[in-house]
Amino acid sequence: MTLASTGVTAPPALHCRCEAAIVMRVSTGQVLGSFHAYRQRDPASLTKIMTAYVVLKDGHLNRIVTVSRRAARTNGSRLHIRARERYTLLDLLRGLLLRSGNDAAVALAEGDSGSVERFVASMNHMARSLGAYNTHFANPNGLTEPDHYSSAYDLALITRAALALPLFQHLVSTREDLVHEEVSGQIRHIITTNRLLEAFPGADGVKTGTTQAAGHCLIATATQSGVQLLAVILDSRDRWADAAHALSWGFRDFHVVSAARKDAPLDHLRVAGGRQAWVTLVGAHALSVMLPRSQSYRLVVTAPPAVAAPVRRGQILGTAYVVSAGQIVAHTPLVAERSVGQRFFKWAPTVSQPR
Repeated sequence: MTLASTGVTAPPALHCRCEAAIVMRVSTGQVLGSFHAYRQRDPASLTKIMTAYVVLKDGHLNRIVTVSRRAARTNGSRLHIRARERYTLLDLLRGLLLRSGNDAAVALAEGDSGSVERFVASMNHMARSLGAYNTHFANPNGLTEPDHYSSAYDLALITRAALALPLFQHLVSTREDLVHEEVSGQIRHIITTNRLLEAFPGADGVKTGTTQAAGHCLIATATQSGVQLLAVILDSRDRWADAAHALSWGFRDFHVVSAARKDAPLDHLRVAGGRQAWVTLVGAHALSVMLPRSQSYRLVVTAPPAVAAPVRRGQILGTAYVVSAGQIVAHTPLVAERSVGQRFFKWAPTVSQPR
């Protein structure tokens, strides 16, 4: 497959030996390139990113969970927890994200929501709230089921949201850790399944996934020169090489363009009937985009010719666009820098003159 940029002139293409891929800038959500990114696919253990996100959002990570028989008997990739053992939610998260324990996922679901079914309902609600509309979960671990699916784009959205949580970022960047069993005091040493953490410069996450239906999958992040990129690789012949190529492609062929900073004056607008004749329009957000290194851009501002008073500070009065290769690649609302009150005219009654 060939990965070409989305919405910009394509830099040299990246050839991946996988069925779907996407490269995204984490801080802004800008998609640098993708192919088959919206097709429904089996996500395998990449599902566990949403599992971790729901648990982290709910909190109570020091809560102690007693492992059920259902959790202990879960097959596939396992942390090898046993029925009646007790772990904190935090230690189960370690086993989930580093060791990719299917049993840990079930124990987390039961410990967080009381049942797997209620927890999966929370997963699906959270997916919709994040805009992952091409996703439906049937379990918390990614074991193959007919109504369990996602897409490369949705998985990127979910991972980006999870990376905003500092503890998630810490856990997925950890190469090895310890898991404590509360009753016996047994301490186990676990090692991450993500080999890219040791193999790629700046690698700092995220998660592997493998089933017969999904193939070999990987979501990987890396940070170089202050820019963090995320690559989703689904059903790959060599997920490590594909992820490394995708991340290298983004860092090598793109650069960050700061078209306008937040609150920078970008236009002036006439205020009809105002106490001041003009109001300055500033960007509500910074306009920072990644573009191919050889590609130019221009800043386009749209606003009406005038606005009627009163104007309130922060009122949206226009839009600024970054345009490159004939495509809009970023935009921000333009807002009033300050308030402008309405000008009132004094009225004097006409006085009749005596004759």
